[in-house]
Amino acid sequence: MTTTPTTANPANPEEIHGGGAFTLVELLVVVAVIAVLAGLLAPAAIRISEESRATKCSGFLRQLGTAAMLYAADHEMSLPVTVHQRRQGGVSWTRTLQEYASGTLTFRCPDDPHSTRAYSYVLNDFLTPNPAGAPDLDFSRLSRIERPSQTFVFAEADAGYANSDHFHFSEYAGRAVPAPVFAAQVAVERHGGSANYVFADGHMETLPWSDVRIRLETPGSRFVDPSATP
Repeated sequence: MTTTPTTANPANPEEIHGGGAFTLVELLVVVAVIAVLAGLLAPAAIRISEESRATKCSGFLRQLGTAAMLYAADHEMSLPVTVHQRRQGGVSWTRTLQEYASGTLTFRCPDDPHSTRAYSYVLNDFLTPNPAGAPDLDFSRLSRIERPSQTFVFAEADAGYANSDHFHFSEYAGRAVPAPVFAAQVAVERHGGSANYVFADGHMETLPWSDVRIRLETPGSRFVDPSATP
């Protein structure tokens, strides 16, 4: 008995290529779906990465605040000094605080675009002894700061500010620090429109620039100047 071989019908593509093959239309649909998913996922991935770096930065500053409080406890409640006090034998906080950390202190924010400076966290010069802008002031002792939870001690320096280990605000003693002057020194919007600040009681806050502006413009605000009065 002779068996006649079965031949594929040229008019039916599925018979020629097999039922499991993708047609051109199906491939285009798959590519389009992948492109849409990539477009949706990419911004989310970028946002997660940015949030992760901001969280690392806040953690670094929190450790810095804790180290500063431990330092003060060992030095008659005096905060660490800056290079401005080197003529009086002082040593910058960037060197003296390391021993008060459980690990190695990190002085750079992961989002700092300034690639060469050693640290992006800077100290408020109002809290140093006899700052250059107001040599008669001395709020370096925590006992002299009336409301330490309201005055910041460390913040993130703007990418264009690489002068020193401390800010230069004390020349505005008794006056409000203008918002443009503040923003020229502090990276006020580095983390999604916000920045991280450590206060003189050791706690850390992430504050949006809009909130900081209000604090700067509020009469009697002690955000920068601990001696301010309403």
